[in-house]
Amino acid sequence: MVNQVYIGLDLGSTSLKVAAFDAADGRVLAQAGAPIPWERNVQGACQVPGATVRRLVPELLSQVVLGLGQRVHDVAAMSCVGHGGGLHWVDADAQLQGDYAVSSTDQRAAAYAGAVGARRHADLFAAVGCGPWAGQPTMIAQDILKQSHATDLAGHTLMFAKDYVHLLLTGKRATDYSDASTAGLLNRRTRQPDALAFEVGGWAPWSADLLAPLQAPGTLVGHVQADMARQTGLPAGLPVAMGAIDLYGAMQGAGATQTGDMTAVFGTWCVNAAMGPQDPSFEATLPAPCPGISNVVQLDAAQACMFMNNNAASMANTSWFAAVSQQNATQLMQAAFSSVPGARGLRYVPFINGGGNASAAFVGLRSLHTQADMARAVVEGALALHARSLQQLAAAGLPIRRLFALGGGAGEVRLTQLLATMMNLPIWTPGADESGARGAAMFAAQSLGQDASGMTASLRQIAPDDTHTAFYAGFLQSFDALLKNMQPVFDHTVSTQP
Repeated sequence: MVNQVYIGLDLGSTSLKVAAFDAADGRVLAQAGAPIPWERNVQGACQVPGATVRRLVPELLSQVVLGLGQRVHDVAAMSCVGHGGGLHWVDADAQLQGDYAVSSTDQRAAAYAGAVGARRHADLFAAVGCGPWAGQPTMIAQDILKQSHATDLAGHTLMFAKDYVHLLLTGKRATDYSDASTAGLLNRRTRQPDALAFEVGGWAPWSADLLAPLQAPGTLVGHVQADMARQTGLPAGLPVAMGAIDLYGAMQGAGATQTGDMTAVFGTWCVNAAMGPQDPSFEATLPAPCPGISNVVQLDAAQACMFMNNNAASMANTSWFAAVSQQNATQLMQAAFSSVPGARGLRYVPFINGGGNASAAFVGLRSLHTQADMARAVVEGALALHARSLQQLAAAGLPIRRLFALGGGAGEVRLTQLLATMMNLPIWTPGADESGARGAAMFAAQSLGQDASGMTASLRQIAPDDTHTAFYAGFLQSFDALLKNMQPVFDHTVSTQP
């Protein structure tokens, strides 16, 4: 592996990132990235034209190839990880339904998912390890596909973001266990597509046999096609390996894949995950449903699992507030950390991307509060949601051996330390490292039978701020009470909309 190079792609909820890594020491040799311009509307839709993805993939790969120079001849394989959920549904001609990819933050099916959950949540959790949520392909499909009145689905395939990239590269259709089970499509016992998961979509032609063939991360999908090679400068026939959901890819890149490793991802979603014990009895005996676990995620065909507690917004809150207050990310953080812990009594409820009837809200806003206080409240609300979710995972019986912070927000040390202070635990982080793309590159190496551990990211340990741990213990208690007390307000707001 000394002279080999591996390329990883990370198609996240806000951007596409591509990086090439030296197999010998894990150094980034070349990288490129671009934002994903999602289109949103008042009905809750969040989607992007397929043409945008088809343009960005070869464009960014060609930039990385250019940056590699002669070392492009050392590229041995590549892989992609991507955001979970949403809808990537291709027809017999490999075209996306309506030529749109749908994001996991899409909320058009929120009401339908809530109605299904009221009736079938326990049944679904017992069968597939999660209840219904708006960003699931089965929930989105009932809204989009019923309207199309399609009945002949011969040759149609359901896949996920990374799988669509692999389709563009190789022409092959496949998905993996982590994406399919995070979306609630795989039976917990058989690890195969579950009929009930598709049945609750309420649309007769939508069935379990539409899911792309399953394979484990780090196995071969196919090879780069000649046309894609011409567009990118990559060697034709380059092996392309199966990746995983971006969370698991980032955990792989940071080495956070051992039993007892717990991870908070400071990304668009408030994603929190714990690697489960190798003994499958924990997963098998989970109550249905389990309040601390939103998703049981299967990682292979055997018994490996991780457990998630997710909400629809994390750094999406800071991105939104930076935009509306006309600040960049650096200015926002400077403002937030110039205010005091607790933002002088101002609180922020961080559901900027929704979630059931919930939405975002400032509570306790008064004329004494400044823009810095508002920024501080947004940051504290987003991180308090992470802390709450991590505590719920631990309460479900998942020990915290090591706590990690990953994602774009982890590049800001003050954010990581704030979460460490809220949790009163040290946090390991690779900082601004592109851990998702790194994990994808490691899956690529594994597909060739190589030991990828040498590419693992370097980590830094961030300690809690002991002067504020007592304050934030009380803050989290009041935050939990605030979320419960706000629910009638959210219900009232939804019921009075025109």
